[in-house]
Amino acid sequence: MPDPILLRVLTEAGVAVEDQAVSIVAPGEVGYLGVLRNHAPLVTTLRPGTLSWKRSDGRRRALLVGTGLFEVARNRCTLLTNTVKESSAAAPSSA
Repeated sequence: MPDPILLRVLTEAGVAVEDQAVSIVAPGEVGYLGVLRNHAPLVTTLRPGTLSWKRSDGRRRALLVGTGLFEVARNRCTLLTNTVKESSAAAPSSA
């Protein structure tokens, strides 16, 4: 299995999540976007919505996030937001 993507979710209070994923779906400003390994570098704004990711063990996690920024670079995804809440909602299945 290839190395996972490092996902970090940061708020004013510090690191809210630091996890590894094989796929990530984030609520971009113009719609949900999926990220897989070796994604092209990207910086985009976020709208409030569900951030979801699939771990290498097959488990899925989801968080409700507020507005913010999302950066993808060298198999690392960093999300900066003002709000993070646990979510049990079904996540979009784009990635």
